[in-house]
Amino acid sequence: MKSIKSKLILFIGIIVLIFSAILLQGTYRVTTSNIEDLAKQQLSLALHFDLAIREYVAEKIRPLMFNLTSEGVFIPETMSTSFVARNIFEKVRKNFPDYIIKFSSGNPRNPVNQAGPEELNMIKYFNDNPLDKVWTGEINMGGKPYLAQFSAMRMEKPCLRCHGDPGDAPYELIKRYGPNASFYRPLGEVVGLDTIAIPSEEINKRLWQEKSRNIGFLGILILLLCASLIFIFKFVITDRLSKITDHFLHTEKQGDDVRIGTIEMKGQDEIAILKESFNKLAHRLNDSYTRLKIEVEERKQAQAALRESEEKYRTLFDMESDALALMDIETGDILDVNKAFINLYGFSKEEILCMKNTDFSAEPHKTRDSVQEHEKNIPPRYHKKKDGTVFPTEISASIFEYQGREVLIGAVRDITERKHAEEQIKTSLREKEILLGEIHHRVKNNFEILSSLLDMSSMRSDSQETQNILLNARARIHSMSLIHSQLYQNNRFDRIDMERHLRELSHHLLSIYGSGKKIDLIIEPSKVYLSVGQAIPCALVLNELISNAFKHAFREKKQGTVQVSISTPDPTTVLIKVIDDGDGIPKGTESYRQTGLGLKMARHLISGQLKGQMRVKNDSGTEISIQFKRSNDGVKT
Repeated sequence: MKSIKSKLILFIGIIVLIFSAILLQGTYRVTTSNIEDLAKQQLSLALHFDLAIREYVAEKIRPLMFNLTSEGVFIPETMSTSFVARNIFEKVRKNFPDYIIKFSSGNPRNPVNQAGPEELNMIKYFNDNPLDKVWTGEINMGGKPYLAQFSAMRMEKPCLRCHGDPGDAPYELIKRYGPNASFYRPLGEVVGLDTIAIPSEEINKRLWQEKSRNIGFLGILILLLCASLIFIFKFVITDRLSKITDHFLHTEKQGDDVRIGTIEMKGQDEIAILKESFNKLAHRLNDSYTRLKIEVEERKQAQAALRESEEKYRTLFDMESDALALMDIETGDILDVNKAFINLYGFSKEEILCMKNTDFSAEPHKTRDSVQEHEKNIPPRYHKKKDGTVFPTEISASIFEYQGREVLIGAVRDITERKHAEEQIKTSLREKEILLGEIHHRVKNNFEILSSLLDMSSMRSDSQETQNILLNARARIHSMSLIHSQLYQNNRFDRIDMERHLRELSHHLLSIYGSGKKIDLIIEPSKVYLSVGQAIPCALVLNELISNAFKHAFREKKQGTVQVSISTPDPTTVLIKVIDDGDGIPKGTESYRQTGLGLKMARHLISGQLKGQMRVKNDSGTEISIQFKRSNDGVKT
C-alpha cells in the first residue's frame, strides 16, 4: 500500500470505526438509561397515584361517610382505602394486563389482598429496615421477572380503630370480615404493601426498539460522514496530489536538456501553495541550469586562460632574478624553485624538491616562524650553500592558495654586499656621533668658561649696574649651556626635553634672584620636545621671563608664587606661560619694562626666530603667555 489515497481511506476507516464504537457504546448506555428511567418514572407515577387515592379516601371520603351514616356502619366500597384503590386500578389494568397494580398484606381482611411469597419477603424487609419507605428494583414474581416498586404501609394512630382492638371497630366491619383478620396491629408495623410492577420483557422490548431506531439513525449518519470524508479527500486532496505526483514522474523521465514544466491547478489552500512553490522552484532551476551552462562554458574558457596564465607564470617565475621557492606551509616541503634559486644554493632541482626549508638554514632550527611570517619582510637570516658557504639573506614571503592548499612563496636575496655597506655606514655614523658629542662637550665647556669669566669680572667691579649686567649675561649663557649639557648627556641629538630644561633653568634662576624672599616655584609637568634650533631661542625667552618674575614681581612682598608651564594644545602648537601673583606691572614703569634689553631680546626671539606671539595680562599679578608653531624637523615626542 503505497498511494496516499489508500492510506487516507484506511486512516479514515480506522478513525470512523473508533468513533463509531465510542458513539454506539454511548448511544447504547444513554438509551438504556433513558428507558430504565422512563420505566421507573411510570412505576413512581402509578404508585403515587395509588397512594393519592388512598390518602383522598382516608382524609376526605371516610370522615364524610362516618358523619352521614349511623354509629357502627362501615361501607368498604366507599370507606376502605385498599378496596377503593384496588377497584380503580383493576379498571386501569384492563389496558395494561401484564402490569401488577395491587395492595397486599400478610393477614388481610379480603383474601384478594393476600400477599405472595415475594411480597411477604418485602414486608419482612421493611419491618427490618424501619427507615425505608420505598424499594425499587428487579424481582421475580410468579416465576416472571419484573421491574417493581413497593411502598410500605405502616400502622399509624388513625388506623387503630379499624385494625386495633376489634371492640373499637365498626359493627358492619366485624360483621363482614370477622373479628380476627387484620386486627391487633401495633403502631409502626408494616401492615401492607402497595405494589407496582412492569414486566421486564416489556421494558426490554421498548429498549430494543429504541436502540434499533437510534443505532440505525446513527449508522446512517456515520455512512454519510464516511462518504463525505472520502469525497472531500478525493476531490480536494488525493486527486490534486495525484496530479502533482504524475507531473513529478513525467518530469523525472524527461532529459536533462528539457525545461521543467509548471503545474496548472486552481485553489488557494496548502496544496495550491505547494503547487505554486514547485512552479517557482522549477523556474529557479531552469534559470540555474541556464546559468550553469553559461558558467560551464565560462569555466572552460577560464581554464584555458588559466593554463595560458600558468605558462606565463612559469616563464616569469624562471626569469625572476631573485631566488624564488614555493613551499607547503603544513609540511615545509619545497614544491618548486626557479633557476635563480638553483644557481644561488648550488643544488640541482631534483635535490631541492626532496628537501625542506630548514635544510637551507645555517642557524639552529627552533620553530617554524619563518613559515608563518608571511606578507612581510622576514629579518635577515643566514643560509648555507651546497659547498658549505654561509651567507646572509633577505627573505620576503606571502601566502596564497594553490591547488587546494595553502602555499608560501618566498623570495631569497643574497645581501652579503649590502651587509658590508651597512657595516661601513654604521661605522661612519658612530664616528660622526662621537664627533658631534665632542663638539657639544666643547661648546658646553666654552659656555662654562665664559660664565666663569663673567663671574670673575663681576667680582672685580664695584658698580652694581655692571654686576647686574654681567649677572644677566651669565644667566643667559647658563640657559644655553643647559641645552648643550642635555644634548651631551642624551643618546639623541635631534630633540630637547623642555620640561627637564625648564626645571633646571627655573631652579637655577631662583637660586640667583630669589634670595631673601620666600617664593614658591610651581612647574607644570609636560611632555614637550623641541629641536635644537627652537630650543635655544625658547630657552633664552624663558630665561628673560622667569628672571623678570623673580626680580620685579615681588618688590613690595617678601613671598609669592611663580608658576611656569610649557604645553602643546595641539600637535603643532607650543604654549608657554609664566604667571606670578606679585605686584603686577606698575603704571609709569610699564614702558621701561617693554623697552628693557631683556624684553626687547625676548620679543625679537619670539617674533623673529620662533615666529610666535606674546601676550601680557596684568590682573592680580602678571601672566605672560607665548604661543608659536613647532617646526617640522623630524622631532618626535
